[in-house]
Amino acid sequence: MRTPRSLEGSFLFVVIADREILLWSGTKPPEHWSNGLLLRVDRVPLHPIMNASTAFRILVLVGWMILVPGLRAQPPVGRGGGSLPAIGKVYGKVIDARTRKPAEFATVTVYHTFKDSLVGGSIVRTNGEFAVDRLPLGKLRVVISFIGYVPLQLEAVLTRERIEQDLGNMLLQPDEKLLNEVQVIGERSTMVMQVDRRVFNVDKDLSTQGGTGVDVMKNVPGLSVDVEGNVQMRGSNPQVLIDGRPTAMSLDQLPAEEIERVEVITNPSVAFDASTTGGIINVVLKKNTKPGYSGQVQAGVGSNDRYQGGLNLNMREGRWGFNLSYNFNTGNNVTDGRTIREDLLNGSTLEVFEQNTNSRNRSLMHGGRIGADVQLSNRNTLSISQSFRARGMDGDDEQQYVVGTGGGEVVGYGAQLNSSTSNNGSYTTQLAFRRKAPKEGKEWSVDGTYNYWDRKSSSLFDQYAFGSGTPGGSLRAQDNEGGAHMSQFTVQADVIDPLNERNKLEWGFKGSYKQDHTWLLVSLRTPNTAVPVRDTALSNDYDIIDIINAAYVNWSHRLSPKWSMQSGVRFEQTWFETTLRGKDQVFSYKYPDGGEDLVKALFPAVYLSRKWEGSLRELQVNFSRKIERPRFWQIMPFIMFSDSRNLRIGNATLAPEFSNIAEVNHLLPFLKGKGSWLSSVYGRFTEDVITGYSAPLSTDSTLLLSTFVNGSYSTSGGWENVIKVEPIAKLQLTLSGNVRYTNIALASTEGGLRNEGLNWDAKLLAAYRFGSKANWNVQLNGEYESPRIQPQGVTLAQYGVDASVSHDVTKRIQAVVSVNDVFFTRQWGNVLDTPTLYQENFRRREMRFVRFTLTWKFGEQNSSLFRKRSERPRTEPGSGGGDMEM
Repeated sequence: MRTPRSLEGSFLFVVIADREILLWSGTKPPEHWSNGLLLRVDRVPLHPIMNASTAFRILVLVGWMILVPGLRAQPPVGRGGGSLPAIGKVYGKVIDARTRKPAEFATVTVYHTFKDSLVGGSIVRTNGEFAVDRLPLGKLRVVISFIGYVPLQLEAVLTRERIEQDLGNMLLQPDEKLLNEVQVIGERSTMVMQVDRRVFNVDKDLSTQGGTGVDVMKNVPGLSVDVEGNVQMRGSNPQVLIDGRPTAMSLDQLPAEEIERVEVITNPSVAFDASTTGGIINVVLKKNTKPGYSGQVQAGVGSNDRYQGGLNLNMREGRWGFNLSYNFNTGNNVTDGRTIREDLLNGSTLEVFEQNTNSRNRSLMHGGRIGADVQLSNRNTLSISQSFRARGMDGDDEQQYVVGTGGGEVVGYGAQLNSSTSNNGSYTTQLAFRRKAPKEGKEWSVDGTYNYWDRKSSSLFDQYAFGSGTPGGSLRAQDNEGGAHMSQFTVQADVIDPLNERNKLEWGFKGSYKQDHTWLLVSLRTPNTAVPVRDTALSNDYDIIDIINAAYVNWSHRLSPKWSMQSGVRFEQTWFETTLRGKDQVFSYKYPDGGEDLVKALFPAVYLSRKWEGSLRELQVNFSRKIERPRFWQIMPFIMFSDSRNLRIGNATLAPEFSNIAEVNHLLPFLKGKGSWLSSVYGRFTEDVITGYSAPLSTDSTLLLSTFVNGSYSTSGGWENVIKVEPIAKLQLTLSGNVRYTNIALASTEGGLRNEGLNWDAKLLAAYRFGSKANWNVQLNGEYESPRIQPQGVTLAQYGVDASVSHDVTKRIQAVVSVNDVFFTRQWGNVLDTPTLYQENFRRREMRFVRFTLTWKFGEQNSSLFRKRSERPRTEPGSGGGDMEM
């Protein structure tokens, strides 16, 4: 019997899904059926009269469904959440589309298409191949990704008839948008530049091996480090973050081997704190984002009793990730210094004071961190971390001085012996939650951070005076006892919402509460006093409360294929209050205070950028308004440095400074991607500028007290350039320089002094890899900084050179020898020039030293950390070598 024409080519579809038998006639099943996980699909040719064979086939399908009614409700044997045993497998090979070489270490993740849940994953091996087994049967989505490449998505369907599927050779394409940076091909670069930031890869800097965060910062282009270890950028103090959040740790407490990279942002957007006049330094710690484990063990020894050791371990298994580290280092630092001071009257020298200082400081620092994160679901991640750092220090200073007249006659000499001890500890706890939305690029996060810092210190200053060669006795003894407790709690929430292809909206909130109790008790003993007498001018006891609440909104808009803009505003409510115990004194400020000073709480920012098609070239123009609140060491009322004529102490009554900042940045690649030039022209106007100030002590005019005050204003501008180039194979050069003009004036209460001038600085980093296997590397770091302008004078020029040599003993073991300050030239100081005195002084932060470090890196990137020994990764068909197969 002939089939009617209307039925020709038609079928009866029998679909078994979710315990149901669905029938459909036509040329193909309905579209919505393919959205679920179909256990079985069979098609039967339609015929006017269904014969016995056809009926039997339908009955077999119905019976099969009855025999397995609970397949979808039962968990699989193994990973995943499908309805059949997890016995499936996919494999293939991933090739870098640019280099045509295996894309080793790319991440392969497999998801259920029906539930969009993670069911498996692996890492691409060195030959480009991968295999993911124990997968549930059904329709799967395979995602292959790697940093700097466009994620590749494929579909796979596993059935009982085909439990394995070869995905073939896949090409992973570079993402030009994400790779908007210049890298050295074949060798990871120490410096990576973007138009809005610079990224410094610490692992590639040999001179920092075995050092601290301070050693890292002094090598970063555009940054400088003073004698106290504080970082400066373009004449201001940047905000230091660790993994994007505030911290109680100082940089000299952070081991260099824990740092993965340093991100430098000169003019941050409104998504960051407004207190970033000096920019942001974000220290990113090492973590493992790939399945398996990795880590390193490092040990070092150096001159001046330098011993160092550390362990860093990162693990990831399934939905869980862990990181653990511990480090310690010791040192016995011997330094020197010199001071020359002239007291003036109407331009004539009344008295000359000369002093030489020899110091010895011993230190022991140790600490660690532990963290964990768990992927609650495909889109939800919870992280928790805890870190601690402790430091103990003691030191001795021997200061020999001579006092003479303006005519050169010696009228007295003497000595001051200083001894000090200090112990401090810091703790940071962080809890973070992040959720990604189904919409690509949309996410929100919330986290809480708690910082605690504790310090106790004591010091004794004994001054001995002699006159005209006749021995004398003790002139004065000063005993200091101090301490501090600081706690800070911060809560932050951020939302990123890409509205469409041309618009993106970011907004968020932040609250910070900080409480600080700091005290310093100073007692004096002289030949005329039988017992020590409290010095009320230098003693103090402060309570400090600092509360900041903020909200921001930021809008990004692509004007055209080449031009884009970003604009936003941040509102920050500030309340700062200092209470001086026992003296009934309170200093405070609020922004805004009711309806007043509203402008001091609003911080707008606008960014305009242009990109060149087919090139990494980019131009950016930006403007922002910032607030700079005093740093803790600027308000901390401790005597930080003292000799027989000089004291330095913080000022707890400092108010914030406000700045308007503008920049023009241009990133230009050259030499076919082997070189890049980042040029920046910038300007800044600051009101109530925070600056150093020196004046005679009110109770003793022979002592010069140096502190920090709010000046009237400061205007500065400059031109900064960073050039990175690979002129020949295996040689990397990074040269940076900055020329800056400064005009600064003190307030009328400090005499209204004004000073202006130019200063410049330059840095060079040169690294060359050599040897038959390119397993030797030599590196030179050099810098020069000319005198910088200050209201009452200038700083001294500072310069130095470091040298390092490394050898890759094996692929996992590296030995490094480094020499710090090769020519022994680094010293910090300043020139103070006023109508009543002229003073030059310098001191060193550390002496020249030699350090040897040995690093062993270990780990295995594998989809399962705890697999049994017998469960070795199996070799897949065609995995005989690492050559590309096409």
